[in-house]
Amino acid sequence: MKTSPKGLSLIKEFEGFRGKAYLCPAGVPTIGYGSTKGVTMDDVRRGRTITKAQAEKLLIEQLEEYERGVEAACKVEPNQHQFDALVSFAYNVGVSAMRGSSVIKAHNRGDFNAAARAFGLWTKARVNGKLTELPGLVRRRAAEAALYLEPVAEEKPVSTADSQDAPTDMPQQVEPEKPMTQSHINRASVIAGGTAAAATVAETLGTANSIKAGVQGLGDWLVPLLLVVVVALCGYIVWERYQQRKDGRA
Repeated sequence: MKTSPKGLSLIKEFEGFRGKAYLCPAGVPTIGYGSTKGVTMDDVRRGRTITKAQAEKLLIEQLEEYERGVEAACKVEPNQHQFDALVSFAYNVGVSAMRGSSVIKAHNRGDFNAAARAFGLWTKARVNGKLTELPGLVRRRAAEAALYLEPVAEEKPVSTADSQDAPTDMPQQVEPEKPMTQSHINRASVIAGGTAAAATVAETLGTANSIKAGVQGLGDWLVPLLLVVVVALCGYIVWERYQQRKDGRA
């Protein structure tokens, strides 16, 4: 498949045209419509320039790599709007990141609503070493999600404003969505659950030894039962976080 004029317009709108080589907010040398291939720090220092026509030609040529990447990643064939949205996404975050994202995973399950929501997990970049949510990325992910869900029969312009010449705050290196193993909530739940499980075993063994000496009352089992409840609750939290990620919400 090839990116449609609608998809191309969306990419150009959010990348914005820069006729002179510059550093994006993430510090990546860039020129034209967000083109980074072959652009160096020396180009930025020397003030390398490019015309609008050259920039569009360069963009279309470079999109071929991302189009092939999207086609290879999709196990469920996308419609034109889905394809355009995914190419725009890949052009911004990279083919490898797109391929491992919750967006593609949900798409390949056929859960298109979850895939659209998962675009919103990619709104941050490192600016001066600090992880920052950028308004430009928030707007772009929302536009990509909307295009992804838009029925192909509807032909609406992406934007009525001519913003293709406006400088943007679009980074060319986006922070990937956090793996579930790095979730602070999950880690805390696993640690708490493991501690409770160990305590449950120890308490149960101690109670079992007491039973050998004589019949114990229900009170002896109260702590082990409470610890089992804690383990179950921690397990539920981890499961719920997994479901939220699968649904593209967290």
